[in-house]
Amino acid sequence: MTILYGISNCDTCRKAKKWFGENKIKINFFDFRKNQLTRDQVEKWIDTIGLDVLINRRGTTWRNLSEEHREALNGSNCVDVLLGAPTLMKRPIIEINEQFLIGFNSSIMKQIQLLKM
Repeated sequence: MTILYGISNCDTCRKAKKWFGENKIKINFFDFRKNQLTRDQVEKWIDTIGLDVLINRRGTTWRNLSEEHREALNGSNCVDVLLGAPTLMKRPIIEINEQFLIGFNSSIMKQIQLLKM
């Protein structure tokens, strides 16, 4: 099963959804804003992907984040911060066969095709 995690108004998420459709790859779309992520899911991403890769430090959410919350991301409260502000994470997060890919570009497209074979 392929799951695309993101937000519906994100241009990159829309491109990914379109590409999956054009390539006839069925996906389940999980919208961060409409559905609540679980603590287990966020912990799994941090363990698998790494916090530095997961956090989008170029986005509006990061720029608007208080210094206190930024510091909390480096501590044991990082899961709570991400659950409270899931748009801090890079998007989309693509899950295929228990593997995770972050973002969407030509390199990711090739990786998806290899994983789906």
